[in-house]
Amino acid sequence: MASQSEATTPAYPAARIGWMAVLIFFLLYVLSFLDRQILNLLVGPIKASLGITDFQMSLLQGPSFALFYALFGLPIGWLVDRVSRRHVIFAGVMIWAAAASLSGLASRFWHLLIGRIAVGAGEAALAPAAYSLLSDLFPRERLAFPMSVMGAGSAGGAALSLFLGGILIAAMPSGFITVPILGTIASWQAVLLLTGLPGFLLAPLVFLVPDRRTRKSCSKLNTTSPQSLTPLFRRWKLYSGHFIGFGTVSLCGYAMGAWFPTFLIRVHGWDTGSAAYAAGLVQFAGVPGGMILGLFADRWFRKGRHDAHFRIFAICLLVMTALVTLAMQLSYMPAVIVLIFLQYMLGAFTGTAAAALQIATLPDLRGRVSAAYLLVFNLIGLGLGPVAVAFFTDYVFKDEMRVGASLAATFISFAPLGALMLLMAGRDMRGIMREAIQGGLKPEA
Repeated sequence: MASQSEATTPAYPAARIGWMAVLIFFLLYVLSFLDRQILNLLVGPIKASLGITDFQMSLLQGPSFALFYALFGLPIGWLVDRVSRRHVIFAGVMIWAAAASLSGLASRFWHLLIGRIAVGAGEAALAPAAYSLLSDLFPRERLAFPMSVMGAGSAGGAALSLFLGGILIAAMPSGFITVPILGTIASWQAVLLLTGLPGFLLAPLVFLVPDRRTRKSCSKLNTTSPQSLTPLFRRWKLYSGHFIGFGTVSLCGYAMGAWFPTFLIRVHGWDTGSAAYAAGLVQFAGVPGGMILGLFADRWFRKGRHDAHFRIFAICLLVMTALVTLAMQLSYMPAVIVLIFLQYMLGAFTGTAAAALQIATLPDLRGRVSAAYLLVFNLIGLGLGPVAVAFFTDYVFKDEMRVGASLAATFISFAPLGALMLLMAGRDMRGIMREAIQGGLKPEA
């Protein structure tokens, strides 16, 4: 559970320093999800403007972003273990902010596709570096809660994208608007142009976060031997169960996030603004949900339930499936909103999943392992979630009005497998912690 580099790490800094870092990463995470999720609210206008299908739209929502987010994550994870983690984050934020704004200039499908690819490549820098930094600022038995607070930025950003998108769309004149220098552009293009701008203001905040890793320790990390990779292979059940299991939670979340606003518009006849506010409200549930589940995981872990991070979400996946299946059958909208709100509370996994990964991984491998995790769970979640719903709609039910049935079918098809994978990972985590405790390591250390 620990390496020599970890043993010689100085005592953890004051709590206020760690929580300042959490706040900064929370803000950047909010921004990242705002830039990646805003497209979900613009399905209708983009389809009409570019003349594309639901399936093509799902490629913009999911695979185009996820594939390059995942692929760029691998070299970025290598950099995180070797160079200044703050510089890695700063560069990533600047790249994705520029790409998000430039996406507003798209006039063809492939223009927007390239923009989404660049957003994904830039955003790949944030999580591996932030996870590694926070692991140096908090002890392992109190790591899930601060990481869950940071991870709550995903729900906050998703909700903000809907609230802000609804406000912007309501404020924009219908059809086209004239912008100085750029000329006449569609309203949806103006929305994308504006959403990228905050990144340029927030990026410098990362230099307020202390990086406790020195150049000397970085040089030691550069000499990582093949033998240091042995724990990764010994713990293949934990890592595969973790990656696939939490990837399935991500799949369900992205599926709902991508298509719930469209479900409200198509099936229940809501206008875009109302659908945006409702979808934003239910996604905001991930903010308190993630914090509560992270706090519970920390407390359960301290009491000796060392598979807590995994067991909690195995149960949550099954309950989420029941909630969504019921919600898609109801016509009473307050009940639908409440059920989906609860589903989002139970699906806020990012902080707890990241904490479990840091606990199980040697410090000098955390950047690369985090990048590998982000590769797999984003390919599964963002890459397959929106597409799975569109596949059921276009090719199984063959009726765009059955998007609610497609959402339920997606949960039913994938959630049980995810729960089994999480339970497998939890069993291996118990074994790892048992060996560590027998070797003299205190789980609270």
